[in-house]
Amino acid sequence: MTTLREAGGSFLWFREPAFNGVAISYLCDRVVYTGHSRFQRIDIIDTRLHGRVLFLDGVGQSAERDEFIYHELLVHPAMFSHPNPESVLIVGGAEGATLREVLRHETVKRAVMVDIDGELIEICKKYLPQWNSGSFEDPRAEVVVGDGRKFVEETDEKFDVIIVDLSDPLEDSPAVYLFTREFYTLLRDHLKDASGCVVVQGEGVSPQENTLHVRMVKTLEAVFPVVRPIIYSLHSFHRPDSHILATLQKDWQPEMPARRLEKAGMNLKFLSPEVMKAVFAVPPYLKQAYEKEKHIITDENPSFEGVYHLEPVDN
Repeated sequence: MTTLREAGGSFLWFREPAFNGVAISYLCDRVVYTGHSRFQRIDIIDTRLHGRVLFLDGVGQSAERDEFIYHELLVHPAMFSHPNPESVLIVGGAEGATLREVLRHETVKRAVMVDIDGELIEICKKYLPQWNSGSFEDPRAEVVVGDGRKFVEETDEKFDVIIVDLSDPLEDSPAVYLFTREFYTLLRDHLKDASGCVVVQGEGVSPQENTLHVRMVKTLEAVFPVVRPIIYSLHSFHRPDSHILATLQKDWQPEMPARRLEKAGMNLKFLSPEVMKAVFAVPPYLKQAYEKEKHIITDENPSFEGVYHLEPVDN
């Protein structure tokens, strides 16, 4: 379990569980919140290096000083890939930062955010207000507390862009069914037309740990004609990471969202037209991994055994 310890009588350390032999410790100023919702453990900690950080089940999810990189890259490549995104579905995204970035697009008339953990949403509103920046009160936004897959299965509504902002799929978690070919097919079928785009949080892409990312790419390729990873690094994630863009636009190229970003003149902290094109560049070791991988994640075989498993740490 994640634990807090004193060092020298004055400092707190927050320690993440170990993954593949590595555990991370954060020097902290204070514990802002700690507790459990119906679905997960929630910790909000003020750390020295990253500022305020949200941890779910002990794993860092979003840090005050670099969350803008994650959320700009999750939202804007997909939004600017669509010629006129008016309706957007967000699956997950409890902090509200994904919704914040979506609503920066003036074309958006309706944004639906579906997250299973209503308690987490309220805790984020209270302790992480800068993440949502008032987006929950925007009249274009609708927040639904419920299972994201069930919502997609039951709604008749279709969307221009669908954004899947999920935490990592721990073994035996129901979240694994939001990474399968069947779920991605549901998302495809809920796009309005051939300009539709889906983007998903795409997991780590380091040489040491990229199996889940590679399998996600192969699974999306079984559903969409164009699938392009977005490669980036976050200091607070301790590894190179990714999102994955999947689109029905068979002629899609990175220059398309780059041109639209330049024309929009949106004042972003990380993305520029030049960076927009650059983040779609994939290193050779990943291209080789895509070529070798044959596994498709399905409802029948959603196992992540040996792919994403956390071990408790001794303190």
